[in-house]
Amino acid sequence: MRVPNTSRVTNKRKYIRLKSILPVEFRIAPPPLGQRLPAGRDLSVGAAGSSWQQGYTCNVSDGGVCFETAHLDEAVLKQVGKPNVEVEVSMLIPLHRPPVKARAKIAWFRHLDRKNAPHYMLGLQFTEIAYADCDRMLSQARVLSLSTHLLALAVVVLFLGFVIVGFYNYRLRMDNEKLVDYLARAQQEETQIRETIGEISRKKEILSKQMKQYLDGVSGRQQLSNEYEQLAARETRIADRLRLLERQKSDMQQTVVERMHQWLKNHQNPLTGLILSFEGDVGIIQDWAFIYDQALAVNTFLLFDDERDARRILNFFKEKLPPADNFKGFSNAYYYDSGDIAEYTVHCGPNIWVGIGVLQYTHKTKDDYYLPVARAISDWLITVQDKDPEGGLKGGPEFSWFATEHNLDAYAFFGMMYELTEEEKYQIAQKKVFSWLKTYAMIPHGKDYQSPPINRGRGDATIATDTFAWSLAAIGPEKLRQLGMDPGEIMNFAEEHCAVTVPFTRPSGVKLEVTGFDFAKHANMPRGGMISPEWTSQMVVSYQILSRYFSQKERPNQAHYYAEKARSYLGELNKLIIASPSVKGQGEGCLPYATLENADTGHGWSTPPGTKTCSVAGTAYMIMAIKQFNPLVLN
Repeated sequence: MRVPNTSRVTNKRKYIRLKSILPVEFRIAPPPLGQRLPAGRDLSVGAAGSSWQQGYTCNVSDGGVCFETAHLDEAVLKQVGKPNVEVEVSMLIPLHRPPVKARAKIAWFRHLDRKNAPHYMLGLQFTEIAYADCDRMLSQARVLSLSTHLLALAVVVLFLGFVIVGFYNYRLRMDNEKLVDYLARAQQEETQIRETIGEISRKKEILSKQMKQYLDGVSGRQQLSNEYEQLAARETRIADRLRLLERQKSDMQQTVVERMHQWLKNHQNPLTGLILSFEGDVGIIQDWAFIYDQALAVNTFLLFDDERDARRILNFFKEKLPPADNFKGFSNAYYYDSGDIAEYTVHCGPNIWVGIGVLQYTHKTKDDYYLPVARAISDWLITVQDKDPEGGLKGGPEFSWFATEHNLDAYAFFGMMYELTEEEKYQIAQKKVFSWLKTYAMIPHGKDYQSPPINRGRGDATIATDTFAWSLAAIGPEKLRQLGMDPGEIMNFAEEHCAVTVPFTRPSGVKLEVTGFDFAKHANMPRGGMISPEWTSQMVVSYQILSRYFSQKERPNQAHYYAEKARSYLGELNKLIIASPSVKGQGEGCLPYATLENADTGHGWSTPPGTKTCSVAGTAYMIMAIKQFNPLVLN
């Protein structure tokens, strides 16, 4: 046993204050055998000592401990203030080791009153303690003290880390905002330059015709010639500026597209794999992930060879798939953070798009792990189709209306299923849908369409921009011609009735005019015109399809015409790219759902609140347009 140098302990008062509470027990020690009770010792305590008193340590040293407790037995209270009272001490330091045993005398005692409740503090000075136990006690105390300091240091480092990351995110957001604003201004300048070049070309053409009227060398001819040369020189200067601007814009757009991809990744929930459909929305759908948007994101990820994030989305649907022959369609929307159903409505169209996403993944990766999801959707769709004698697909099992857009999607989806599986039932289903489209949707009018060339649905001649665009994407220009349809005139009709130029105020306050496509015939809408980035991008994809079609037909003029249409409308969308408003978005580029908030689309739903609300659909479709990707075919 060890008896510490109490004078050293008393004089120097070196102790380690504990920030952690460790349990301690003590009791009045019985006297050694054969020894008389010390003077003043209360006989009521007895020869065996008192009962054990419980408390916790405040600080420790190699000479003793400070002990706190809220309760002491009355018999012990009578003894603790008297001199030469010895106690037995038992300390659990550390908790998982055997207790430290020691004898000590009470050096001092204090009775405190805390909020009308008794509280006691005792200073215990060791008289006997094993060297090993003393070292273990002090080592543990030092570890606890050091841990406290390390924890404080970790908190400081973590705080500094948050500050640094916050500053980095702030700088990143500022840089991204500057980038998308500069891209929008560059696009505005390009639009103005092209308009100026067009005006110069028209003036040159007029001057050229006027010069041909002069057969001799009169002064008038020379004057016209001088004007022509001045215009040509100006045109050259402006064209040089345009080429420089196009190169700069191309570099910026490539960076912005990568950041749009990153924006989608930033909003993918790590647990469910779902992506928030609308960033910045404060309404009922603020936490929703629409399955249509998830399918678009799958296609977008595949365009960046980002198969891992595509799988994370598809895993959600694979896990939600019920046992065989029990599939009744996925609900339209789920909560992106929990995966619970948010909208219980089941529509055919969104389910078709999930199937399309699966097939695009299967085709690209040659991995058929998710093919059962597409098979379940397609087989379920066939059961819905079988209920219509004409072979069309209703909006859903519980609906009576038929949408052309859903049936165009189904035509493409069944064709993909047949291409990948070679199962005849999917070819039959595709032919049935095509028959329904010919009967109820397609209206051959030659080259003079006075009414919509494609109905919105069965018995519904409402103008819907997406039906025009997706008829080319799903069926293709060649097959449309075989039906007596003119794909060029279909697009011309869409442009004549649905293209709009609207004012748009960017988050930075810059005001621009943007040209794009409305959801419907804007002239019929009390709200006036608005632009849908999603449907405008669909039109761009269809213009690209037409350009390639005429190029294959060796008709370069028409190929160039539709390529210019695609370039022009795609360029206009640059003006609508905004920096993500959320912390999670980190200012990455994205597009709003529309240029008007809470506005009637004309098709049974309204746009979300806020023109700063970023949309998965708007962002994903613009990426597809930039990449010239048609999601309705396997290529």
